[in-house]
Amino acid sequence: MIHSSELSINPESVIVFLPIKPVYSKRIIDGTKRFEFRRSKINRGITHIIFYSSSPVKKIVAIAQVEEIFVSSPTSIWERTKGSAGISRRGFREYFAGKKAAIAISLKKVIPLTRPINPVEIEENFYIPQSFKYVDDFFLVKVASLGLERSC
Repeated sequence: MIHSSELSINPESVIVFLPIKPVYSKRIIDGTKRFEFRRSKINRGITHIIFYSSSPVKKIVAIAQVEEIFVSSPTSIWERTKGSAGISRRGFREYFAGKKAAIAISLKKVIPLTRPINPVEIEENFYIPQSFKYVDDFFLVKVASLGLERSC
């Protein structure tokens, strides 16, 4: 079982549940995508992300600790992140088309789950948000305890 101290969770932790396309969740897990991008305002104090791989996977696949959050123009964000954005310049521009600001979340530590989890295993009536959803530390600890097998 994973303990909250191993995940660096404390009472001030801000945890977000984030649905992303399977292609990007794979890149986050394999380390080629070290930034997650957002178009809408998000709490700059986020400490952890629970990654949910959307259809056809429809499972929680990884947990990440957040290193830093950058907010700037899309051009500035691209210049800062392009080496490990995990997305083409064209895809990035399409994603931020018409936006004056872009958000880049730098991922410090990514922990892939050994067993992907359906969110309803954690919370019976859990709904998948369109963009993101804040969850509590209990949700994160339960994801870790169900999704991370420890060998003795």
